[in-house]
Amino acid sequence: MNSWLMHALAMTVVFCCRDALSCPMRCTCHFSAKTTEVVCPDADLSSFPGDGLPGNTTSLTIHNITWTAQHLTAIPLLEELHLPGNKLSSLAADLLKGLHYLHTIDLTDNELQEIPAYVFHHAPLLNLVLKDNRISSIHPDWLPNNSNITWLDLSGNHLMKFPMAQRQSLSHLKVLHLSQNKLEELPVGCLVAHPAQERFNVDQNKIQSLDEKAFCCSGNLTHIFLQKNRLDSLPPTVFQGDNRLQFLPTGSDTLDINTSWVELIFNPWHCDAKIEYLWRKLTMESLQPEPKCTAPENLKDHVIATLTRKEIGLPD
Repeated sequence: MNSWLMHALAMTVVFCCRDALSCPMRCTCHFSAKTTEVVCPDADLSSFPGDGLPGNTTSLTIHNITWTAQHLTAIPLLEELHLPGNKLSSLAADLLKGLHYLHTIDLTDNELQEIPAYVFHHAPLLNLVLKDNRISSIHPDWLPNNSNITWLDLSGNHLMKFPMAQRQSLSHLKVLHLSQNKLEELPVGCLVAHPAQERFNVDQNKIQSLDEKAFCCSGNLTHIFLQKNRLDSLPPTVFQGDNRLQFLPTGSDTLDINTSWVELIFNPWHCDAKIEYLWRKLTMESLQPEPKCTAPENLKDHVIATLTRKEIGLPD
């Protein structure tokens, strides 16, 4: 290899390394063997930190600046994008184009009112957070039909109807947050054919009633949050079937369940402090057959109503 070629190769290595280890002003960078994390929290940062942004950035967090989708083309290895509090009122259709490794995007606390078509089609997302916006409308084609999303947070928005059409494309979804919206009902079958779902948060809405099959056919469902709604009764079989509920949320303003006519025995109750609400209800009412603990091991098959505060981990 001649000296000119060796020199050129050396200069290329130095340039690449220097670019990889650079960091924009007013930002903090963390480098490791596999990741490059850039955090730009400075309120005085007025524009996208393009100068000095490492080309191998895998995680980017930016607050309170103006930016466009074009800025992201310079960091094609991006895996996580966090853009809280950037006053975004709309999303470009090509927002994530070219980001073939992006699995997480967080758009918390912006000013989004609607989610347009195809906006999340260009990246293999697993986690999508749209919390605390003003969203009242979501296009049915916002996600591809084969979406791999497992975590979706739409809490703190203005949704008045359960996004049924959008839910159908999320066959891998495990956690769905819809709390603090304006939902008045849960459509029949909203969780049917979604066996992967484990957690369902619809607390702090305006739900007035539940269909008896609202939670049927959801074999992996372990956590349901319904507190601070407008429910005053439940169908007797609403928690019966293939569910795997482990506890009911606690709190004086939670759902007021009449346990004498709600079927609760077909769930693997985990008897720790999280079961306090159900435990209190069962100690006040006689229910036959009596719900029993499935876990922890030392309380397995114990009748919930007979447990002491100490046994479930509550302070005296």
